[in-house]
Amino acid sequence: MPKQFKFWNVMKNEEEKSAELILYGSIGSDEYWDDISDKAFKQDIENLGDVENITLHINSPGGSVFSAVAIANILKNHKAKVTANIDGLAASAATIITSACDTVRMPKNALFMIHNPITFAYGNNQEMQKTVQMLDKVKNSIIETYLNKTKTDKETLSELMDNETWMNAEEAKEYGFIDEILDENVEKEVIENKLIINNTAFDISKFKNFKEKKIQEPRVINISVNSTGSPEEIADKFRNILNSTENQKNKGGNMTLEELKNKFPELCNQIFNEGKEAGITKERERMREIDNLDVSNYSELVENAKYNDPVEASVLAVNILNKQKEERIKKLQNIKNDSQNNFTPPVPNNGTAENNEEKKFMGVNISNIFSLMNKKTEEGK
Repeated sequence: MPKQFKFWNVMKNEEEKSAELILYGSIGSDEYWDDISDKAFKQDIENLGDVENITLHINSPGGSVFSAVAIANILKNHKAKVTANIDGLAASAATIITSACDTVRMPKNALFMIHNPITFAYGNNQEMQKTVQMLDKVKNSIIETYLNKTKTDKETLSELMDNETWMNAEEAKEYGFIDEILDENVEKEVIENKLIINNTAFDISKFKNFKEKKIQEPRVINISVNSTGSPEEIADKFRNILNSTENQKNKGGNMTLEELKNKFPELCNQIFNEGKEAGITKERERMREIDNLDVSNYSELVENAKYNDPVEASVLAVNILNKQKEERIKKLQNIKNDSQNNFTPPVPNNGTAENNEEKKFMGVNISNIFSLMNKKTEEGK
């Protein structure tokens, strides 16, 4: 997330007799780090010399009212035409500066905010009453500055300040705070108590009515890519994680794969590419394991295992064992059939008892033939 950023710069174009001022950050009464200081601003304006046009780029959450009034008076009293561009945010005391400019321009979704002056004080009852009176005078002074710029009456301005009113470009123009709406948008989001606008972060915890949607600090989701998974399987895992997160925030339905691709295109491409590489590596390993098997006599099974009906080497090995078992059973059956087809029955002996007994055993299986032979041997002894 961008850090709170303050920037102060002055650029002069001698040929065009123009100058450009960039005021990004808080407005301070004294020069502190890179705060916008009225003393430094006065010195820089004087150093510009003879210029006819001043363009002021401002992106500020406000700050010291007294410094802002001083800067506004410096601009108002300068002979040059002053154009203010609100590059993201003009809030609180920063609006005093923009109200002193001849022309104020603002992108469609930039922000403009006015509120009552704020101070910190301590002391007894009389001292606190003096502080209240001082704040009332400051508020009236700010309203007078707004009246010189806007087409809004004093009572309306006072109510807007009481309510800490946030405005987009259209609303700010309606009240007369700005003159032109730029047909462009600034990048902005709110994370916790930080408004990040135009790559500059501002602390908005002191503002009570900020109306932009606040989101939580982004969670880092770690996804371990399973090298055995396909890109589709990896995408499913990622989608399940996101759906779980989205449902916790919105209590909504699950995202489809198409919605996932549209919302996170770069991340989806990364997941797909990682899954693709993992799949290629896994496939190469599978082929290598199959090639290491001694399966020279089973080319058809190997062909199917590799391409037609892909399986792991271990599954192919089991299929080959089953095939070998089938072949052994078939071979034994063939031997049995050959033995039965080639059997020669005993020669008949003219109807004797022995002849009748031999006839009784004609056509029986091989095991019974061996039994008959053993019986004859016993009788002959």
